[in-house]
Amino acid sequence: MVDLAVKASWPDATLAAFPGESLGAFSAAHARLAGAGYGGEVPRVFATTARQVAERLGPQVALSLGTVTSRVAIKTRPRIAAIYLSTAASMSRDMDESTFLNWQAMMLGLLATAPESVLPLLERMDMLTGRLAPQALSAWIDTGLRLAGRDAARRLAYFRLELPEAQRLLERHAGDETFQSLERGLEAFHTALWGRNVPLREALPDPSGRAIGRASFAAGVVQLPPSLPGHGGNERLLYRAALAHIGAHFAYGGPCFEIGQLKPMQIAVVSLIEDARVETLALRDMPGLRRLWAPFHNAEPGGVATAPSLFTRLARALFDPDFPPEHGWVAKGVDLFNAHRERLADPAISRHIGNLLGNDLGQTRVQFNAKGYVVQPVYRDDNLGLWAFPDAMHQPPAEQIEMPVETRDLGKTDQGGATDHSPQPPADDPPDEAIAIAPSEPTDGARVTQLSEYDYAARIERPDWVTVNRYDPGPGDPRFWDKLTQRHAALVKRTETLVRQANVGRRKRLKRQSEGETLDLDAAISSAIAHRGGQTPDHRVYQGISAPVRSIAVHLLLDTSLSTGAETGAGSVLDLERDAAAILAQAMEQLGDPLAITAFSSCGREDVRTVLVKGFDEPVGMATGMALSGLKPAWSTRIGAGIRLAGRTLDPVPTHRKLVLILTDGEPSDIDVPDPDYLVADAKRAVQSLTVRGIDCFCIALGSPDRQRHSEIFGQNHVQTFENIRALPEKLTEIFFRLSK
Repeated sequence: MVDLAVKASWPDATLAAFPGESLGAFSAAHARLAGAGYGGEVPRVFATTARQVAERLGPQVALSLGTVTSRVAIKTRPRIAAIYLSTAASMSRDMDESTFLNWQAMMLGLLATAPESVLPLLERMDMLTGRLAPQALSAWIDTGLRLAGRDAARRLAYFRLELPEAQRLLERHAGDETFQSLERGLEAFHTALWGRNVPLREALPDPSGRAIGRASFAAGVVQLPPSLPGHGGNERLLYRAALAHIGAHFAYGGPCFEIGQLKPMQIAVVSLIEDARVETLALRDMPGLRRLWAPFHNAEPGGVATAPSLFTRLARALFDPDFPPEHGWVAKGVDLFNAHRERLADPAISRHIGNLLGNDLGQTRVQFNAKGYVVQPVYRDDNLGLWAFPDAMHQPPAEQIEMPVETRDLGKTDQGGATDHSPQPPADDPPDEAIAIAPSEPTDGARVTQLSEYDYAARIERPDWVTVNRYDPGPGDPRFWDKLTQRHAALVKRTETLVRQANVGRRKRLKRQSEGETLDLDAAISSAIAHRGGQTPDHRVYQGISAPVRSIAVHLLLDTSLSTGAETGAGSVLDLERDAAAILAQAMEQLGDPLAITAFSSCGREDVRTVLVKGFDEPVGMATGMALSGLKPAWSTRIGAGIRLAGRTLDPVPTHRKLVLILTDGEPSDIDVPDPDYLVADAKRAVQSLTVRGIDCFCIALGSPDRQRHSEIFGQNHVQTFENIRALPEKLTEIFFRLSK
C-alpha cells in the first residue's frame, strides 16, 4: 500500500495517472531527482512530463523517464535534462509505447557516444521527427556520428545542421530528392530540351560554410543547390524549372552586362527584365515550358509596395498576361516590355528597360536591401552569370566556376581537385601499425566518383559516403620491362607456355550443321515438312558444339598501403606486387583478354586514393611499366571501396567472365575507423554486391594468415594466402589461369 502522506502530496491528476503501487515508484523517482542537487526545475518538469506520458503511454513508460533524466543531467547539465523532459512530453503525443522507448534508447546511445550533441538534437527534435520516420531518424543520427568520428566540433555542426552534408543527408533519409539523386536525369533533361550538353555541378557552400540555396551559372558551368529544403515532393519539378531557365539564358542571352555606374537596385531590375526576355523567347519556341514555370509564379497583385514585392509582381506580370498590374510601376514595366516585343532578340533591350524602371523606382524612395535580396520566383538563378563583375565586387568563387570538364569518370562528375587532407587520430589514442600513414606525394588528386559504404552496426548502406580521388603515379622507370625480363627470365618463358595452352569461355551450340553427333530438332522438322510438301529438304539437320571462345576481363587491384613497403628479402611487398602484376599483364595482353590495373590506398573516407596503372582499352607498354614502377607505399587500406570501384569499371565490359583480383597484405583499416569490424563488414558487403551482378572476386592475401580476416570477406574458396611472399610473381599468373578455366 502507498503511504497516505505520499498520496496527499500529489494532485488528483497525478494520482489518476499513477494508480496503485506505481505512485510510490513515481514519488521515489521524483525524490531522487529533487535530492540530487539538480535544482528545482528538473523535478518540477519531471512531475509534469511523467504525468503526461503516463496518461498517454502508461505509468511504466513514464517511470523510465526518471533514470534517463538523471543520466542526462549527470553527463550534460540539469538545464539540458529539463529540456529532455519537455521534449519527451512532446514525443509521447505522436508515439506508441514501443516507439517511445526506442526513442529513449536512441537518446541514451547518443548520450554515451556524444553527450555534447544531445542539446542541439533536442532543440531540433520536433522538426526531425516531423520529417523522419523513427528508423530513418536513428539512421541519420548514426550517419552523423560516423561522419564526424572523434571530432566533437564536427558532431556539433552536424546536429546543428550547419554542415551542408547534414542537410543533404536529412533530405535523403526523409525521402526527398536531391541534386545527387537526380543528376543523371537532369543532364538528360537539359540535353533533350536544348540540344546541348552543359556540365552540371553541385553548388559548393559559401565561404562561411552555408549551403547555396539558388541555382547559378558562370563560365559555361551550371551549379544547382545540393538540396531544396521546404519543397518536399516538388524537388524534381523545381530543379527542372531552374535548369530550363538557365538553358534559356544560354540559348537567347548575350555577352555579360557591364556594371558601369549602375546601382544595386538597377542591376536587380535589369536582371529581372533579362530573365523575362529570355523566357519569352523560349516560350515562343517551346510553349510547353509555361506549364513548367507557371506553378512558381505565385505573386499577388496587392500588398505593401516594397522593392522585393514589386519585383515579384513585375516578374509574374511579364510571364502571365492575365495578371493585373495594379501598381503603377508594375504597369509601366509591362507597357515598356510589350512596346519592345519586336526587338526582344536584342539583349540590350533588357538594359534599356531596366535602367528606366530602376530610375523610376529609385525616385519613389522604396527601400532596397541588396544583401538580403533573393531573386523570385524560386526557380530563377541568382543572376550572377549575367554580369561582368569587377574583381573588387562579389563574384562566384573561382573553385565553383573553373572546374575541369575532362575528368568525368565512372558516371559521376568531379568538383575540382581533392585536397590532400591528413587527419590524425587524437594524441591520446595513437594509431596502431595497421593504420599507420605516411606523407603523400605533393600532388592533388582529381575526384572521380563517390561510392556507398555499409554500416553493419546501423544495418544501412550509406550512398555517396566514400570519395574516390585519382592521383598520378610517381616518376617511373622507362626500362622497367627490360629489367623485369632480366629478373624473371625463366618465369616469363613458362608464362608464354601457359598462354599457348590457355582457353576459357563458353561453348556455343551450332544449329543447322551438315554433320554432327546429334540432330537439330527444329531443322529436322523443317526438313520433314519441306519433303512432304514436295520441296527439296535442307540436308543441314545436325547440331554441334563450338570450341570455347576466350571471354574474360580482369580488374587487378594492388594494395599500396604503407605496410607494403616492408622488406621481404627480395625487395618490398610492393616490389613483388609490381612484378606479379606486370607478368600477368603481359600474359593477358598476349591472350587478348581485357585487363585494368588500379593501385589503391586511403586516407579516410573522403580520400580513397587510386592510381590508374592501366585501363581496359590501353595496351601494355612503356606507360604501364612507368606507372607500375612509380607506385609508392603510403596510407591505409579501405578494401570495400576498391572492390566497388573495380566492379563499376567491369560492369560495361562485354565479356562472359568478369573477375576482380585483389592483392593485399592486410585486412581493411583506415584512420577514421576505430571499429575493427566496420570495414571488414563493408568489404564483405561489397563482395556480395558484385557477386549478385555476376562479377567474381578473388583475394590473394600476402603474409601470415594469423589475424587476417580475408576468408570472412571473400569466402573460404576465394582466398589464397602466401606466407612466402617472394613466390608471388610466379604464382599470380598461375592463379589467373586456374580461375579462368
